[in-house]
Amino acid sequence: MFTGFLEGGKTRFMQETLEDERFNSGEKTLLLQCEEGIEELDPSRFPGGGKNILIQEIDSPEQINADYLNELAKKAKAERVLIEYNGMWNLNDLAQAMPENWIVYQEFMFADARCFLSYNANMRNLVYDKISSCELVIFNRCKKDVDKDALHKLVRAISRKTDIAYEYTDGTAEYDDIVDPLPFDLNAPI
Repeated sequence: MFTGFLEGGKTRFMQETLEDERFNSGEKTLLLQCEEGIEELDPSRFPGGGKNILIQEIDSPEQINADYLNELAKKAKAERVLIEYNGMWNLNDLAQAMPENWIVYQEFMFADARCFLSYNANMRNLVYDKISSCELVIFNRCKKDVDKDALHKLVRAISRKTDIAYEYTDGTAEYDDIVDPLPFDLNAPI
């Protein structure tokens, strides 16, 4: 599952992932796109021309229910499902609507580092919703002077288990290596 807000980098990451033969080696795949950004997927660049992938647009959260998702999975003969989830929709709604035999194997959250603190200030409940269950947050479009401490603290306030990565505008990336402070002072007098 790929979550995050509009223009957060989800589609680009999915494109690159599905172009990689190590990830896309012919498995029948249902790909649910729950929002339309500027970037579009180009299935012609996928191995086999994307013939193994059924892309289905979901226009509203009301469309998501177990019967419809099962119907789409059957139509695709899906061995797996990828979901590009709309950042303005609550993940709990998806969890409640998923077929019982579906499990979320991995969840990545993508965010534009330039505006993410503003999103948090104005849409805290949606930011919390996306970070609380994801395994990895990727802050992209970072400049070298990005305030990693602020982004780190924001993520850690929500989840201690989530990994954090920074992708810079020059194409380089690094994992967060900020050491979380202890909740007590080791040098305090006893």
